[in-house]
Amino acid sequence: MVSQVRNVSAEEQIISMISWSLNVPSTKIHPYTNLQNDLNLDKIDLMLLIAELENRFSTYLTKEQVESIETVSDATYLFATRAAA
Repeated sequence: MVSQVRNVSAEEQIISMISWSLNVPSTKIHPYTNLQNDLNLDKIDLMLLIAELENRFSTYLTKEQVESIETVSDATYLFATRAAA
């Protein structure tokens, strides 16, 4: 149950950061939102967003982990588990 609370908190932080970075209302960003298809991010914008998230959570992802991020939920899972480690 504690991990669910932590994930919700991480999810809210990630949605808030994406909303602020892309100037998109947070109400339009959901866990299943695809970062490239739904938010129209190209590879460079996606890498910049992930770099911002890495800085915010003080953790760094491997190339393979970065390439596996497609949705907000994917990012939440990776950052929440890496921050907890």
